[in-house]
Amino acid sequence: MLKQLLSGLVLAFFLLVAVGCHEEDAGRKIIRMGGFPNVTHVQALVARNMSREGAGWFERYLPGYRIEWYTYNAGPTAMEALFGRTADVVYVGPSPALNAYAVSAGREVRLLAGAVNGGAALMVHPQSGIRKAADFRGRSIATPQLGNTQDVSCRAWLTKHGLRCTLEGAGDCRVAPTPNSMQLQLMQQGDIDACWTVEPWVSRLEQMAGARILVQEPDVVTTVLVGRVAWLKAHPQETAAILTAHRELTRWILEHPEESRRRMADELTHLTQAPMELSLVERAWARLKPDTKIDLGGLQQFVQDAQAAGLLDRVPPLEGMLYTPQVP
Repeated sequence: MLKQLLSGLVLAFFLLVAVGCHEEDAGRKIIRMGGFPNVTHVQALVARNMSREGAGWFERYLPGYRIEWYTYNAGPTAMEALFGRTADVVYVGPSPALNAYAVSAGREVRLLAGAVNGGAALMVHPQSGIRKAADFRGRSIATPQLGNTQDVSCRAWLTKHGLRCTLEGAGDCRVAPTPNSMQLQLMQQGDIDACWTVEPWVSRLEQMAGARILVQEPDVVTTVLVGRVAWLKAHPQETAAILTAHRELTRWILEHPEESRRRMADELTHLTQAPMELSLVERAWARLKPDTKIDLGGLQQFVQDAQAAGLLDRVPPLEGMLYTPQVP
């Protein structure tokens, strides 16, 4: 079963339980936050860029604290960081967050806020001849990482259309976890027929590989903000400040799109060590919907999709995943 291949999260959780008798340091003045080098992590990119320029956004709301930023390439890796206590609060896709919530029996992860909707798509090679789901028989599709949000969306979509997909190619089609940064070259070489990915890679595939969008879900949750339960419990005031900062930052981004795009392009260039054209970020921006509201219905759909894809078993009630501020 594919779910067995997600044992890394299970192992990380049980290692935490085994070693996890360490008390959380309530006096620590460093907050470790994480995000991905994707346009769909706009709040993380903008805030990181501000921090790098010496005028950090979250630092304004947390005087006396230092924000340490970490970069992850896909959701399962970010959740391992939470389980391993090397991260406190991270921007991540909903599917890995839900999987971590399920693996830990609801004990380790809390959903703080929504962040971004949209910005993901199923892209097909311009010469693939793929026009509908049935055309994927015998084809290869890339996703960023096994169990990440786009991987789950891809497998659920194929399953819904009656296709059995495997890692080895023994089914109707092959879904191959492939880092976003490698997908462009593989599609240009004709080594993959399609990929389900996020911005700015969607726009990059369009511009540089001539790829065509087959499936786009503009209102689907792409990024959320989650935290590690032990840290949240030990730092209720800091958590409240982070939530306020996140909401105010989202509003600022919507009110200052030009500066936000410039900061995103600058930070992506810095993180990837490759030029990120502003025009590409502007193209990707049109597909994003920053939103701090929590979409419980959308999250429940992700649970059903992951279960349909064989990547998730039972999940504790989702209401328990919502962060509840502690009352003094």
